[in-house]
Amino acid sequence: MVDPVELIANLVRIPSINPRDRAEPAETALAEHIAEWATAHGMAARTEEVLDGRRNVLVELPGDDERPLLLESHLDTVETDGMTVAPFEPEVRGGRLHGRGSCDAKASLAVFLTAMARLAERGPRPRTVVLAGVVDEEHLYRGVTALRGSDLPTPAGAIVGEPTELRVVVAHKGCMRCRIEARGDAGHSSQPWGRTNAIEVAAEVVCHLQQEHAPRLAALARPLVGPPSLAVTMVEGGQGPNVLPDSCVVTIDRRTVGGEDPHEVWAQLRDELEARWPVRVHEPHIVDYSLETDPADPFVRSVTASLRASGLDADPLGVGYGTDASKIALDGVPAVVFGPGSITDAHTADESVPLDQVHTAVDVVERALRTGGVPA
Repeated sequence: MVDPVELIANLVRIPSINPRDRAEPAETALAEHIAEWATAHGMAARTEEVLDGRRNVLVELPGDDERPLLLESHLDTVETDGMTVAPFEPEVRGGRLHGRGSCDAKASLAVFLTAMARLAERGPRPRTVVLAGVVDEEHLYRGVTALRGSDLPTPAGAIVGEPTELRVVVAHKGCMRCRIEARGDAGHSSQPWGRTNAIEVAAEVVCHLQQEHAPRLAALARPLVGPPSLAVTMVEGGQGPNVLPDSCVVTIDRRTVGGEDPHEVWAQLRDELEARWPVRVHEPHIVDYSLETDPADPFVRSVTASLRASGLDADPLGVGYGTDASKIALDGVPAVVFGPGSITDAHTADESVPLDQVHTAVDVVERALRTGGVPA
């Protein structure tokens, strides 16, 4: 019998810190470990390179219907700077397992693998199940992008593993992040007359965004997640205390909701600002899509039925953070987010996951897989 707690611990022991833009095979050792573990438990497994030697892992358990149910979560973690627990020496204390990635999201990987191992041992398997452990979720989502471009048949449904406190998430926000560059005239600060001060232009733009643009977003509110939002997150400008600045760059984080395309959001903002000020709204450096899965979809109802069978709150939930589910949903796949642990414990100095939730999550996922994604 597979022990999911032991499995989480073994996954935590393998560092898989996202290298951001460095060319390092950061997640590959973890991907290979998962492939070896799955093979030893009667499943087919392979790894696929995404970039720089970084590899996704795909684990398959054949079923009666070849169109798969997809279990997807990410291999990478954030950095370990400032941690107050040993990041790669998992410790169980007070009913929780501590270590980097324990909550986000190696517990979800262990839950999925354990549920698949139970099916491999006992059945039934009405539908093929595929687990995808992907790279780069914590940065540019290149692992799930590669998964979408692979030869995997379009799934009948997907559960994406993230810490949701055993709630089923059907909606979350997306984002569009870009830089707004205000332009001015360089010169001596003792002679500012007749010159455009880039910092002052940027200040006008920021005031406009907060006082005029952001309030208009309230009209776009969606059920479960509320309205879109816009926040100014960085300001960079100036060459010296006695030099008029010729450039000032403002970075914004615009959270999107269902029905909004982040590229269209950017284009509309660009047209609005560039028509009024001497600014350039640079193309987005990060784009992510929102998730809005129909709670009445049969696959979603099969998952919520499994939650109810475990005595859990089965009401669909919306959250503000993003996940790989929104990219999977772009292909018409009904996708939900589910897993043990809380997002408030992710990325923290003493990251941990409650073990009672881990065991319950295994039961929920196993039960959902046994239905083949069809509500009982």
